[in-house]
Amino acid sequence: MGRYPLCGRLFCGCGQRFVPGCSTASGREYVSLCGCRLWPLDAAAIEQRVYAYATCGASASGFSASPALVAAVLGQFDERIEVGGTLDDIRFMPPT
Repeated sequence: MGRYPLCGRLFCGCGQRFVPGCSTASGREYVSLCGCRLWPLDAAAIEQRVYAYATCGASASGFSASPALVAAVLGQFDERIEVGGTLDDIRFMPPT
């Protein structure tokens, strides 16, 4: 999990799981192979949003938590995360 703490919990709205990816242009990213999304998710951006949710509203803007703290919090986060067309379209689903 290390560099991709949301691996296994991040899904497209269609149900397809996102997988870790990396590009020279944007670095770490999460990629869905379903074809619904034309662009991968920037890993840092989605992790910041989930971290803000997991810490009960800590601001995602001006993000200053250490990478170790973020990884620890996200490593314990067990909800399913569904991402729609944009980063503003995120749904958190309780574990089943």
